[in-house]
Amino acid sequence: MSSSQDNDSQEAVAQPVPGQAAGRRSVVYLAGVLGAGNYLSAALAAVGGVLQARYVGPPVLGLFSKIGLALDYSRFLHLGVLNGLNRELPYYVGKGEHQRVRELAAAAQAWALVLGAVVAAGLMAPAVWCLLCGNAEVAAGWATYAVGAFFLFYATMYLTMTYRTAHDFARLAVINVVQNAVALALVALVALLSFYGLCLRAVISGAIGTMMLHYWRPVRVGPKWNFAQWKHLLIVGLPIFGVGELYGLWGLLDRSLVAHYTGDVGMGLYTVVTRAVGPLELLPIAVSQVVYPRMAEQFGRTGRYDGLLGMAVKPMLLTAVAMAPAIAAGWWLVEPVTRILVPKYVDAVPAMRWSLLVPFVSSFGPINNIFNVVRQQGLYLAAILAGMGAYLVTLLWLIRGQAELIAFPQAMLAGRVVFMATCYALIAHLVRKQRNAARLSTS
Repeated sequence: MSSSQDNDSQEAVAQPVPGQAAGRRSVVYLAGVLGAGNYLSAALAAVGGVLQARYVGPPVLGLFSKIGLALDYSRFLHLGVLNGLNRELPYYVGKGEHQRVRELAAAAQAWALVLGAVVAAGLMAPAVWCLLCGNAEVAAGWATYAVGAFFLFYATMYLTMTYRTAHDFARLAVINVVQNAVALALVALVALLSFYGLCLRAVISGAIGTMMLHYWRPVRVGPKWNFAQWKHLLIVGLPIFGVGELYGLWGLLDRSLVAHYTGDVGMGLYTVVTRAVGPLELLPIAVSQVVYPRMAEQFGRTGRYDGLLGMAVKPMLLTAVAMAPAIAAGWWLVEPVTRILVPKYVDAVPAMRWSLLVPFVSSFGPINNIFNVVRQQGLYLAAILAGMGAYLVTLLWLIRGQAELIAFPQAMLAGRVVFMATCYALIAHLVRKQRNAARLSTS
């Protein structure tokens, strides 16, 4: 690496690392800060999505979203190294090994940048091909996601994992708000340029978010290849990757099946469904973002399971209580609101209603972080496979003869319920196993 990058690493020694923020804030408070920022971001995104949907119909939006599936699948190329950083960074903060934190972050950053460049080059190939074939619109779509590869690996998958303190979470919330405010303003481009406006909106808003994440990055290290640290992150992260990314693959598989069975029109309708329901997923995600590093940090200090479960129970219950009335209201309001605001997408209403129930099940999910913290990913894998199996069986039963959009959220709901029930049963197994071991050691 260059000397400037080495200087960055040396300057970082004087910088605070995650976990050194003055004063401890409660999980509920931190989740509330991040959740509030996420919900304001979601409100801005929802307004932007509604305005965007008024200017482009389901076929145009469906084509843009379908091209984006290629970038979504590329995220699996990191092989768990960035998952390893997500676990190890707070763990070594808890152990007080701050130099190790910086070394791990530098190696992970180098890996993220390499992957971003490789994937970007891979996605530019079909862009060039489509341009040579005279299909400039599709070429622009591929080029958009090629640029998005850098945003994905460096910003979304690396930088956000370094935001771990109360101060960092507040900044992360601000970044989300600003990025979505910019995206809202850029709807004007969609009104003027249709498909090309979608491309420009994605690139510009992504660039703004990436620049802010980079400017406020908590661990100020440059990329520095270190095979030993990379290997450590791979060993730790690969099992987490195997189960965590499989969970992400579940949603990606769902969208891919929608594109396969319903075409561009169905994909466009389903894109509105996922975007409309997406804000409800933000609070469980915020709770999980806050709970996970705290669990890992405590486990790094004590090496015990004690207290890990209690960190998530109260936030989860509050999340479920807060979401229930929102979901009930959404069930009744979604049809008239859709007819008034985006009548082109009224056919998505039945699927949207059933999709509202999925985030409620997700509100009980942050406690599942314990599988990764205590490195029992095999049990988590079993739960995910059980849920995916229930999803596929339910979907095949529902779409026999003819595939309708409503079948996909109904199948997802069934799968998530089975997944969550299996997770809780396995967590109970871990707790019983720990208690029995403690009794044996004291007897």
